[in-house]
Amino acid sequence: MRYKCLVSYDGTMFHGFQVQGELRTVQSEIEKVLIIILKKKVRIYGAGRTDTGVHAIGQVFHFDTDIDMKSDNMRNAINSRLPKDVYIKTVEIVANDFHSRFSAKSKVYRYLIDIGEYNPLLINYRYYYRYKIDIEKLVSASKIFIGKHDFKSFTKNHKISNTTRTIYDLNISVDNSLITITIHGDGFLHNMVRIIMAMLLEVARGKITKEELQMILDSKNRKLAPKTSPPNGLYLVEVIY
Repeated sequence: MRYKCLVSYDGTMFHGFQVQGELRTVQSEIEKVLIIILKKKVRIYGAGRTDTGVHAIGQVFHFDTDIDMKSDNMRNAINSRLPKDVYIKTVEIVANDFHSRFSAKSKVYRYLIDIGEYNPLLINYRYYYRYKIDIEKLVSASKIFIGKHDFKSFTKNHKISNTTRTIYDLNISVDNSLITITIHGDGFLHNMVRIIMAMLLEVARGKITKEELQMILDSKNRKLAPKTSPPNGLYLVEVIY
């Protein structure tokens, strides 16, 4: 029996989603709980990795077990044993050909930037940006990324052969000092969203032009896009199937 789970987590105290030896990860915490419930070691399969400090509102994972348990009972059993920075929102029984990663059609990420007064209570949940920026330049430059492009300049992973991805939408909204950037695409490379955010801010503060950003995208050269925004402003919002 295959269970599909929708999970949210505060990434502050995690070394990302995927298991990394003895480090605390979201996957390792969930698998520890499943051992207790299912009486044997079970591996979970996530829709994708999130890095250290990155949060999730709608991460998805699945696992298989011979134990037949109602979805709500499974959800409650897991949540009752999880640490407080992880929460299973929904559980459903799915067909055996469903795969959290390979069945996904697209993903939505959100990045929060605050240009207002620093608040230590929110530092883990948004990027406090200290430079004056031009919102019009930010919005104009963001349109460069919409569509199908080779994002080789915008990934930390230099070994992957296919770096072409499609961005369906990139929306920017402003509420007082908080800037919310939502990006929807068919897939994202390692650090891709954070590098895009960092380079958009370079345009917004006048360090580079929109035309130079276009050149960086076309060049397929990571050295021309050396900046990466902090992980604490990034949220995996939704995985679409």
